[in-house]
Amino acid sequence: MKSIASPILIQQITDAITPHYEPSEARAIAFRCLDLGWNLSSMDIILKKEVDLPVDWDKRLARLVAGEPLQYVMGKTYFRDHLFQVNADTLIPRPETEELVDLVLSHAPENASVLDVGTGSGCIPISLKLERPSLSVEAWDISTAALGIARQNANALQADIEFKQQDIFDWSTSEGTWEVIVSNPPYVTEGEKKEMANHVVDFEPHLALFVPNDDALKYYEALADFALERLTPRGYLCLEINQYFGTQTVELLFSKGFQEVKLLQDFKGNDRMIVAQKSGL
Repeated sequence: MKSIASPILIQQITDAITPHYEPSEARAIAFRCLDLGWNLSSMDIILKKEVDLPVDWDKRLARLVAGEPLQYVMGKTYFRDHLFQVNADTLIPRPETEELVDLVLSHAPENASVLDVGTGSGCIPISLKLERPSLSVEAWDISTAALGIARQNANALQADIEFKQQDIFDWSTSEGTWEVIVSNPPYVTEGEKKEMANHVVDFEPHLALFVPNDDALKYYEALADFALERLTPRGYLCLEINQYFGTQTVELLFSKGFQEVKLLQDFKGNDRMIVAQKSGL
């Protein structure tokens, strides 16, 4: 195992990836790599703390040079101050989704039952359980591989979550009722690919990202039908949405029978979340 001074490693990473990124972005990625890989702070780097390189470091550096997201290369990322394992079977958690967790916490009473549909790495249900231990939390995903990562994260962070493999389009085969249902489903249309960065389109799982141009709200329609059947009276459906379909998603939920639907913006000012309440009847 080779040791190297952290400032030298910063420069090595920056030089390697600068042809693919702006210099400031390349340096930021380098600092983030040292944070994720070795838990080094800026002060550690200023003090020239040494790090032990993994035996496959040259391969990892080549993956960075190829444009693969650093979270996949390092195998982990932070979400709400907790470290989660991620790989190509799971989306990389976004800051906007941290706000979805806040939305659920603001609507879920103590001891509430919560279901996360399409859990991926498990970042949403695990965060909910860690921050509100009284919640009873279940999580679904159609991907066996994603569920494997989610279970590993739950075990590592000591979060008691019940995971199940379940297709939301076949929800009638499932059982259970919940006071809150939350989901960050696929919502990027195929037509939006051209607007996205290559490191997203080329490396993140398309199953968890994209929907057809002519059926952009397919997941929201299924989630609405499911939630109206399985939410307890006056229960909440909390959703992350495509910013370009905010009004249409609200109209869909009203048309399905939700009595109260609110469209909310993320920290960038984009339409990003919806909370809908089932009637009390």
